[in-house]
Amino acid sequence: MISFCIPIYNFDVRPLVMGLHKQLCLENTECEIILIDDASTPEYSAPNNQLAELKWVKYRILPENIGRSRIRNLLAIEARFPYLVFLDCDSELPDNLFVKRYLQQLPFDGVVCGGRSYSGKSPGDNYILHWRYGINRETTNAAQRSHRQYHSFMSNNFMVARNVLLNHAFNEQLTGYGHEDTLFGYELKKNFIPILHIENPLLHKGLDTNREFLLKTIEGIKNLAFIYNNLQSGKEFAKTSKLLALYIHLRHWKLTGVVALLFRWLKNPIEQNLLGRNPNLLLLDFYKLGILIHHNQAN
Repeated sequence: MISFCIPIYNFDVRPLVMGLHKQLCLENTECEIILIDDASTPEYSAPNNQLAELKWVKYRILPENIGRSRIRNLLAIEARFPYLVFLDCDSELPDNLFVKRYLQQLPFDGVVCGGRSYSGKSPGDNYILHWRYGINRETTNAAQRSHRQYHSFMSNNFMVARNVLLNHAFNEQLTGYGHEDTLFGYELKKNFIPILHIENPLLHKGLDTNREFLLKTIEGIKNLAFIYNNLQSGKEFAKTSKLLALYIHLRHWKLTGVVALLFRWLKNPIEQNLLGRNPNLLLLDFYKLGILIHHNQAN
């Protein structure tokens, strides 16, 4: 009945998979756990390969990295059952009822989102930016997510009918990091695919360092610009993105040049703040806008 699909890249997924397997053993349902490793280094792929010894678990490693969109589409193609649950590999199960909460939603010919949570304990200074962003921008309950149900879609933890994903796949033109889930949420809305938000969050464990998070943020902005500038639905998609909507508004009033100049003056001190021990998320918002304007001017 249900396939649990986990794309892996350079992370020890054994605790997550063994916890998942333990819960599935208690349920009377046909199931499988599919693990596809996106060309991780041997220090991760070797121990993860041991999971193939578990009942219902399939593991394979790809010879080269294919990216976040393609690997999710590949998992859907290889799955045997009509319902798929996608989990990010750097996650931790919240309790022993995680699987049951998803099974209770079946049958459902759409998408069910479980949510994301972060540890309430502040990490070291070198990981504070990702943690603070996650706590303040990504940790929301089901009621809050339901207010903007499609915009709130996150690919870290969701269930989807297999036929829905095969017919509305992740866009493989996005090869870098970021916003493949934003675009997928937009496609769900455009095609009237029902989406349900429930309280079943995964704990996000794989925090990036401040510098890694900032670099991924920049890469995500470039993906956002690619969607807007290159995809047929880009202009309509922009209406669902606060950042793109602000950019379009500033461009309409011919203010992007002013913001770009201000960004050049402030870029270094903003980066110092974001890489420091007390990052300001409002400065991160301005930084994203500056990167978007600079990228579009350069291209």
